[in-house]
Amino acid sequence: MTKTFHYGDFTFKGYFVKAGKGWEIGYKFNNKTYFVSNFINHGEAQKWWTLSHKVIRDFSKTEFYPNMNKVFFGSFVGNYLYKNYYNFVRGVVSKHYQVSHKSYKKDFAVYNQQFKKFKAA
Repeated sequence: MTKTFHYGDFTFKGYFVKAGKGWEIGYKFNNKTYFVSNFINHGEAQKWWTLSHKVIRDFSKTEFYPNMNKVFFGSFVGNYLYKNYYNFVRGVVSKHYQVSHKSYKKDFAVYNQQFKKFKAA
C-alpha cells in the first residue's frame, strides 16, 4: 500500500510492504527515506499505518513550512514520526509485557503444583 501527502510544494510518500516474515512501513521525501518501522504482527503494523496517517496530517496542521529547506523538512517530519512511533511501540510493549507476565505466573503456579507431586512421590 502507498499513500501520498502534500505539504504545499512538498510531497511525502508512505509505503506499507511485506518484508520477509514481517511488514515494513516507511516514509520518503525527495526519494530519500526519512522514516522506517518494522513489525512482526500484521495487526500492529496496520494500527501504526493508520495512526501514522493521522500523525502526518496533524503535523501539517501544526508546523509552518512554506520556505523550509527540503533536507531539513524531511528530517523534521521523520523525527516527528519517530517520536510518535516510539510512543506507539511503548504502549504495545507494555501490553505484551502484561499479558506475558500474567501467563507466566499462571504457568509457574501449574509447574509448582506438578513439581510438588513429583517431589512427594
